[in-house]
Amino acid sequence: MTPTHPLRHESTAVMAANIGRELRELRAALSNSRGDLVAEPLITAAALAHLLLCSRELLQNLLIDTARRPRRIER
Repeated sequence: MTPTHPLRHESTAVMAANIGRELRELRAALSNSRGDLVAEPLITAAALAHLLLCSRELLQNLLIDTARRPRRIER
């Protein structure tokens, strides 16, 4: 499945800020569900999955941002 439009490249700083905001939201939901035998493990699993996926995307973004740009060959 390919996207119909090119994906935009989110800057690393914006991506890190978004990840931080999303994790704060998950932590708040987790603190509100303490002791709930159903909700607490589900929210914990969602937070861990979120970290796993975001860390991969963030690392990929960092590689793109820090990659050496090819030098133009001039004749």
